[in-house]
Amino acid sequence: MNQSYDYSKRIIQSGKHVYTIEFITSLVSDDQITMLCAGIELIKDPKELDGNLFNGNVKKVTDLSTLDLSLLSGNAIIEVEKQYYVLEVRKYPSRSINEPETEKSVRGAKDGFVEQLLTNTGLIRRRIRNPSLTFEIITIGSLAPIDVCLCYIDEICDPTIKADILERLKNVSTKDLVMSDRALEELLIHQVYNPYPLVRYSERPDIVSTHLTKGNFAIITDTSASVMMLPTSLSEILEHVEEHRQVPIIGTMIRLVRLLAVFLSVYLVPFWLLTLMNGNKGIFLFAGVHDLEFNHLLMQLFVVEIAIELLRIATIHTPTGLSSAMGIIAAVLLGEMAIDMGLFIPEILLYSAISNVGGFATPNYELSLANKYIKLGMILAIWIFHNVGFVLYNFVLILYLMHLHIFGYDYLYPFVPFDPKKVLYFFIRKPKSSKAK
Repeated sequence: MNQSYDYSKRIIQSGKHVYTIEFITSLVSDDQITMLCAGIELIKDPKELDGNLFNGNVKKVTDLSTLDLSLLSGNAIIEVEKQYYVLEVRKYPSRSINEPETEKSVRGAKDGFVEQLLTNTGLIRRRIRNPSLTFEIITIGSLAPIDVCLCYIDEICDPTIKADILERLKNVSTKDLVMSDRALEELLIHQVYNPYPLVRYSERPDIVSTHLTKGNFAIITDTSASVMMLPTSLSEILEHVEEHRQVPIIGTMIRLVRLLAVFLSVYLVPFWLLTLMNGNKGIFLFAGVHDLEFNHLLMQLFVVEIAIELLRIATIHTPTGLSSAMGIIAAVLLGEMAIDMGLFIPEILLYSAISNVGGFATPNYELSLANKYIKLGMILAIWIFHNVGFVLYNFVLILYLMHLHIFGYDYLYPFVPFDPKKVLYFFIRKPKSSKAK
């Protein structure tokens, strides 16, 4: 171990025996280290060591190659008479388990996952008090090893899928997972250039616990507050916790409004362009008020969409203290001043704004980004091939989504294959009913 400033070594004399304790000060509990040192001074015989330490799990190690990893994971290493013991004294730097900013709900639990693996498993265990709930740890990475935890309820999960996921995790070969869950997803799923999310992420323990009780799986990556849920489908990705925190009729209305918003985020602007192209100007409000050449209209539309995307990216990186200035800039670019100067026509700003609001209402962040770029591709197809481009683009898109499978699950289920009962409950929030034990 290099002599880094947070590496500490203590040598304690107890009777005729010398105990050497090594630990990383930034990853351990000071109280437990103090108790450990005081306890060792009371031990007369080193053979009694593993039976008299109560700080945490104590394990005698024979494979010395694992000592460095245990030390860098926050454990204490005790060496006496060429015998090595690993002692659990970890206390990682962590924030509080507050409600996630991106998955808020009016009612219900307000806790959320943090960057600590042990804390996250505890939040799930608190909700699923079942002895069959299993957490399997796998260490991945050669340069910077990191712990990855596969979570499932053994009595109801599919053993074939479990074996497949475990095999993929064990076969992952990479130097590091510093980018944690996102990097792991790419290595597991081999997503390549597919824009749609093939797994579902959540920072809410209640959502992940519900996913597990359906016989599915969750992957918790140390240092990440997002938990990966798999396998999943597009219908599950479109669900939101708020729908289940309201009475069924209100939850159904919220779901229908949200699905409409998702639909508008993709198809509102392309449909508007098609109506202008085909001369049906009365279908849409304000359609055709300006006699603008179609190519110029499309150029303005692309500029507006790119400007909105730039504002979204800039908002993510803008400090809170500068958010007011950012709002002023957005008002200048996409407000009344831009219309008065003749940069954009009002209709483009109106429909682009509604479309992007629908994107913000999409319950899954990755899906909203995918839909935005799918929409831009659709506009481009309309620009080049007109009506035929719109039809062919959507045909290829639907055909592609129909052929997506994640661990044997159909991505478009329950629409493909068609399950009428599940389709009904996709649109209607099903009331909870009691089941026989």
